[in-house]
Amino acid sequence: MAEGEVAQASERRAEAAEDRLLAGLQEGSAAAFTELHDRYASGLHRFAASRLPEDTQLAEDIVVQTLAKAVRNIDRFDGRRATLAAWLYGIARWQIREEIRRRKRRKSVPQAAVVSIDAVAEDQDDHDLAAEAAARLDAQRQVRELAGLLSDTEMEVLVLQCVDELSVKDISHVVRRSERAVHSLLHRARQKARERLVQDAE
Repeated sequence: MAEGEVAQASERRAEAAEDRLLAGLQEGSAAAFTELHDRYASGLHRFAASRLPEDTQLAEDIVVQTLAKAVRNIDRFDGRRATLAAWLYGIARWQIREEIRRRKRRKSVPQAAVVSIDAVAEDQDDHDLAAEAAARLDAQRQVRELAGLLSDTEMEVLVLQCVDELSVKDISHVVRRSERAVHSLLHRARQKARERLVQDAE
């Protein structure tokens, strides 16, 4: 089977699985809700944590609220306009922005980039603990500095593509920008990242 045919077959299987999941959610199936959670909760949590730093509980609350809202409004989902993933991230983004407006919080380091010394120690095998800790803490510093350089939307599109691996089409639906605008945002974000790395290297 040619590579293109394999990709098409994989896409058809994914669409069929999503159709089954949607049907289950519309029927109020508990198994379907469990599948929805298992499939999307971790990615939604990473996204929420990147926008609501240093507040793990709130990020978890956003995930619960997003999934609950999606289930309540599943009949409003239109698969012709967006994928289920894009729709869910759009709901999460709205919830996050509402929370930011309420708390007037500033963007900071994504939770996934925050590494404690204890966590570093737990990960060690035969590696040099001091060198590994220094490398991770330096990476954390670089992410913090980068977050300060990016706009909210640049940070969002960067996380959605590089961490959550959404397509440009899905990202455009989430942030409500054209695909061309998303490409431009990603280009600017990467350019700022490269400039920061060059400055650090000097």
